[in-house]
Amino acid sequence: MQRSQCSVRDFLLSQPKLGLVSYDEAGPTDNVLFTVEMLPPAKADMLAHIDGGGPAPPRRAYAALFLFNQTDGARCLQVEVGPLPTPTYYKPIRHSKQTPDIHIHSRPGSEPEYSMVDALMAEAFKTLDPIVAEAWFTMMRKVEGLYLHPIGLEWYVDKIFYANRMWNTSEEIAAWYEANNRTTPGFKPWNPVTEEDYRFSTFNPRTDTAPHLPLGGRPGPRQYEPAGKRFNVNGKHVSWMGWDLNLGMRSTAGTRLWDVRFNGTRVAYEISLQEAAAAYGADPASSPFQASTFYFDSSWGMGPSHLQLVPGSDCPDTAVYFDYFHLWNGHDVKINANSACVFELDLGQRLRRHHQHHTRPKFAASIKSYALVVRSISTVYNYDYQWDHVFYTDGTIEVKVQAFGYLQTGPYDSDAYSYPISPDAGGTLHDHVGHWKVDLDIAGQSNSLVRSTIVPQMIETPWHPTVKSTWSKRVKRTVAETEQNATLFINPDTPTYMVMVNEDAPNVHGYPRGYRIDHKSYTHSLIPDDAWIMQAASFMKYHVAVTARKEDEPTSTTIFDQATPKEPVVRFEDYIDGDSVRQQDLVAWVSAGTWHIPVGEDAPNTPSTAHAVGFVLRPFNYFDEDAALHTREVTIIRNDFETGDAAVVDTGMMAPRDCVPHAGGLTVHAAVDSFDSPTDDYDA
Repeated sequence: MQRSQCSVRDFLLSQPKLGLVSYDEAGPTDNVLFTVEMLPPAKADMLAHIDGGGPAPPRRAYAALFLFNQTDGARCLQVEVGPLPTPTYYKPIRHSKQTPDIHIHSRPGSEPEYSMVDALMAEAFKTLDPIVAEAWFTMMRKVEGLYLHPIGLEWYVDKIFYANRMWNTSEEIAAWYEANNRTTPGFKPWNPVTEEDYRFSTFNPRTDTAPHLPLGGRPGPRQYEPAGKRFNVNGKHVSWMGWDLNLGMRSTAGTRLWDVRFNGTRVAYEISLQEAAAAYGADPASSPFQASTFYFDSSWGMGPSHLQLVPGSDCPDTAVYFDYFHLWNGHDVKINANSACVFELDLGQRLRRHHQHHTRPKFAASIKSYALVVRSISTVYNYDYQWDHVFYTDGTIEVKVQAFGYLQTGPYDSDAYSYPISPDAGGTLHDHVGHWKVDLDIAGQSNSLVRSTIVPQMIETPWHPTVKSTWSKRVKRTVAETEQNATLFINPDTPTYMVMVNEDAPNVHGYPRGYRIDHKSYTHSLIPDDAWIMQAASFMKYHVAVTARKEDEPTSTTIFDQATPKEPVVRFEDYIDGDSVRQQDLVAWVSAGTWHIPVGEDAPNTPSTAHAVGFVLRPFNYFDEDAALHTREVTIIRNDFETGDAAVVDTGMMAPRDCVPHAGGLTVHAAVDSFDSPTDDYDA
């Protein structure tokens, strides 16, 4: 992959018409290549290859260019480059639902611009070059846990905001300072003096919390594999207990999986993160920056922010690690070593169990619950997001994210938005919303969406001598015909199952095989639909939106939507345009989220406890019985009625066990490098 990314870069730099300047030599207004990532082949071509034995489709790359010096005007340009690994062409990418001409102000921030801004700010807030678009800069102390150390100074490119008022120049502030006995106006930032004063924002163990010390100073439990690994890794292909899947990573939006199969049958062609959004709320009088913050993290590079994982902490000692390559906001390809891991997990609970004790035959039976976890963690500035794909032995897939990291803070002066978390700072009220593309293929590509809503009903009770009727409930099923009635806005008053089925593939009982999309958590958009920010964030309105799959609708957001949300390149809602969703190749676009009112326990760092956000893909009449029964991890205890003794039947794995767990550490697999291999390549 590294070789292909470099070849794309070198090829584009050699094109005179583009006039690109090498990133490490570029100024803020030079034409540059911003990022390169894999452009997946058309689904039909890929399936013809992996299912039909046809030729491997040509490999192509996506590249984003910032073109300031063009005869037809400054703009951003998305191009396809191919074939890889030795490109010979490039051409603009045009999707019908995307803005054809991307304004140069839609570009994400780049290193040449940041270097210019840093230099200018170091010159005591001199006038910025006109090329820098309207922006707010917030300032913090440069210490460990800097996000908890705001100094209350926020700078606007035209003026300076400080102490709840606007100043025309830095000289005005200095004059006020001198005229008022050298005191600062308004907000008085806390002034730490000793090392102890800084401790609150660090991870340093506290010595005054003795009750939390482990008994006898003993280390906690650890995971080990008594007879070796039960999963297999080959390149980016992972197999375990009937599951097969292929790992992928976008530099823009991060993790994705391809060709997910269970017991040899494809369940999902693609499961990919599209966006991680966060909308904030704060007192505009004290922090315009906080009050107006609305993040679309793909614009900040969620892929390159997947940094090296910590063995034994981020992933258990038994994990296998993967490297990823990114060309993002720089000239050189960055190798993020050990930035994803895979491991098997003993969940410490039963998948199924029952103890029949009240009548004969008496027995107790249970199935152990194991899972395969694919994990990566992206640290986009202050927040760390742990992205997990969890595969269970019964065919269930769980997709979730947990938020860690430091809060975005500001001067604390009101509990209308949060609570204080440090001597002078408060966190900022916000939400977290993830958006995923889920391309399910249920027993083939021809699928439908069934809505099963639980509704109350009054039933007659002729068997009762005095009560003639009573309330009960039933299931009301409808099959969606078009995209407009294939959406879900979760409402507790109308509990609804959203199930993707194949109407032409019944199970043994005659009902369509399917998978249910089951939310673990969700938020409701509180921003009116006609608000300008919702042009870019319309995906947040829909908990589920099912559309006909189109190559022309590859993603729900782009990296350009952060800077110009009022005029986004992609307006997700435009995808819902009336196509049939009855026995078609479908995509479910899923949003899941949570609210966060910051409190004292969020200092120094937001804990993950019960903070998981995501959804579950559950088999729904997909199998004729529990698929986990084939794992042999079953324990059955029955009474022997002749002797009265208990007989134990354990059909778990009987392989010899190591007496001593193997030492932990990195088990590094070959880098996810099949960008340069045509066999089963989807992306990097």
